[in-house]
Amino acid sequence: MKITKLTTYSVHANQFRNFNYLRIDTDEGIHGIGEFFCVGADQCIRDMTDYVSEWVLGQDPLDRERIQKRILNYSRFPGGSVLHTVASAIDLALWDIAGKIAGLPVYKMLGAVRDKVPVYCHAYGKNSKDALDKLMPRVEKYGYKACKNMVSSIGYFPTGQAENNLIEMFSGMRKKLGDNFEIGIDMLSKIYSPAEAKRCIKSIEPFRPFFVEEPIRPENMENWSEISGGSTVPIATGEQIFTIYDYERLLRLHAVDILQPDILLAGGFTGLRKIADLAEPSFRVLSPHNPLSPLANCINVHFCMCTYNTTFLENEPREEGMDAELCTEVLHVHDGFIQPTDKPGWGMDLNYDFLKTLEPIVWSRVDLSKPAAYTMSGAPHIM
Repeated sequence: MKITKLTTYSVHANQFRNFNYLRIDTDEGIHGIGEFFCVGADQCIRDMTDYVSEWVLGQDPLDRERIQKRILNYSRFPGGSVLHTVASAIDLALWDIAGKIAGLPVYKMLGAVRDKVPVYCHAYGKNSKDALDKLMPRVEKYGYKACKNMVSSIGYFPTGQAENNLIEMFSGMRKKLGDNFEIGIDMLSKIYSPAEAKRCIKSIEPFRPFFVEEPIRPENMENWSEISGGSTVPIATGEQIFTIYDYERLLRLHAVDILQPDILLAGGFTGLRKIADLAEPSFRVLSPHNPLSPLANCINVHFCMCTYNTTFLENEPREEGMDAELCTEVLHVHDGFIQPTDKPGWGMDLNYDFLKTLEPIVWSRVDLSKPAAYTMSGAPHIM
């Protein structure tokens, strides 16, 4: 069997960003699908896929490690997020093909370690009341037992106001949800100073956060070790850290407690399994980053089903509206858990006719028209 064609799709549905997909065809009529991470440069992802296709076309689709090493090592310089998400999407499509050849769901090829996967949802709001108003209907409908929130003032001046907002958010949510509900926070890697990050973390320590995600920028790994020392709050990475080399370094520094790489960026199933293996001897767990489409959600569920050291999986319910129409199947959340189907591969395909109706957009993570996008110096804030 040989790979004959790579096809990319970029579509805009419910979210502020695009969903980006890949289909790989073979000469025996079996195809597989994967998803790219939305690194922002969506057109560049499609161009990069075309560029690396000569290292992929004609290869045996079961040679996943060989193909990934070709993509990542044939480039002269170490690849950034664009190259890594291309390599990841290709790897994921190849796992789908492998499952279809074997007649098994992907997680069954590796062996299940659990029967279902616990998930947490987002509870973003201006304050604790706003966040709870958005969260409680989801708790009632889907049975979530954990959530992640955010405080938009983090990283901006005055810093004291941000800390007060953090305390209000966590005190209000903890009072309403009780001690048995897990509450994490995404700090969106907006803080550069370890001292500022430590103050923010200290302010919410009495409310027992599930984790603090991306409390500082990812560029200086030693700074992560500095903020984690002496804190009882679990420190979590985010999607901006995605190579096995960076995770090895963080683990060696004992700098993080929860690893949150994105499978669409960290080397696909092949790469994320390696990161999980690195983390297990240190008794660190993975809570995969997972805010994208129903396909990405399904892929992450397969990963957690067969990976021992995973905890709650990030999840947004994709069971209604346009999101549910992007694929031929959708996984459902019941009582705070989610399960894959027993169909081969990922157990779903893309809805190609529907994708044709959805034009991609050009988007920016930061809305520069809003005052909050700027620091006191007047420079646009980098997220």
